[in-house]
Amino acid sequence: MDLIKSKKLLMHVGPVDIYEEVLYAGLKNNVGFTSDEFVDAFQSSLKRLRYLFQVDQTYQPFIIPGGGTSAMESVTSFLSKGDKVLVVTNGVFGDRWLNIFKKYPVEVDYLRAEPGEYVPIDTIKEKVKEKHYKLLTLTHVETSTGVRHPVKETVEEVRDYVDLITVDGVSSVGAEEVKAKEWNVDIYLTASQKAIGAPPGLGLLVVSENAMKYLKEDNVAGFYLDLRNWLPVMKSMEEGKAAYFSTPPVHTIFMLNEALKLIEDEGIENRVKRHEKVAEAIRAGIEGMGLSIVAKRPEAYSNTVTGVLLKKVKAQDVLTEIVKEGVEIAPGVHPALQGRYVRIGHMGWVTPNDAIITISALERVLKRLGEDIKFGEGVKAAQAILS
Repeated sequence: MDLIKSKKLLMHVGPVDIYEEVLYAGLKNNVGFTSDEFVDAFQSSLKRLRYLFQVDQTYQPFIIPGGGTSAMESVTSFLSKGDKVLVVTNGVFGDRWLNIFKKYPVEVDYLRAEPGEYVPIDTIKEKVKEKHYKLLTLTHVETSTGVRHPVKETVEEVRDYVDLITVDGVSSVGAEEVKAKEWNVDIYLTASQKAIGAPPGLGLLVVSENAMKYLKEDNVAGFYLDLRNWLPVMKSMEEGKAAYFSTPPVHTIFMLNEALKLIEDEGIENRVKRHEKVAEAIRAGIEGMGLSIVAKRPEAYSNTVTGVLLKKVKAQDVLTEIVKEGVEIAPGVHPALQGRYVRIGHMGWVTPNDAIITISALERVLKRLGEDIKFGEGVKAAQAILS
């Protein structure tokens, strides 16, 4: 047995490495979705989502089968035919909002940033003052580039000009500061498999009292992702009573509940600081070895994803070789940078030791492939941050 290959460190952008206690929580035998045990787990998960997103009882939490994209598409539940939507996109997953809304009878405009940048707040404000939009979408951390958008500051400037503000927090919630109520965000969403550190399979969102007023019968949503169908289930489950619309992924919800419990035990502020420290170490390691980061400015750096620009080696060769070192990272997916960069995911249960292992493995691989780097300087720079 090749021990290095069998003992792999998953530094991907999602799914991420899952803590053993979370996995063990899913090892349940013969548990139905009407059982007391499952209803308790669902009830706890809903309540814990309010802590995760930093909201109170005025926000309605939802847990729906699927993932981040299902949570995104469920936002059509708040739209009616002809409504105007503004998509602010900083990359591939911001563009996903465009691809979703184009399937529905709504009017869509967009503002798009260059790779490594986010759309300036002044540009967004100018756009929403020109035309009244029912919905504005923002992406907190753009997974394709690792760019973090200043959500709080943006909402402060545009809140008075749009009815609903939705934030895609798929790659931020659980690792970045998120205060949905304080920031006056109507719909904040995420998925189970990223910074929360649970397996894939669940779309998670919290919805403000203001937004719930727009959850009407004439919405443009389809059947499965119409939140009106899920709302009675959420309310009943939070009251401790079993309910049904579509069979939930029972074991995944047990694991989600355990992950959310562990997040509470760690404390959300401590968790954000841990992610921030690991991210700093990884970025220092990248720059220490002489490479550049996709995000072009420090204020755009995220706690969860770092895009690494390569000089002359092929991205696919790096991905292939680093697995041989026992570390898995992610390919770059932004069309403008295709084949020229890789992404390191550092979220969930990631530790400072994981940062050192990742930078060390990447240095060895890049040296072997003939990349122009300062060998050993990456680890030294990462260690300096952590010490």
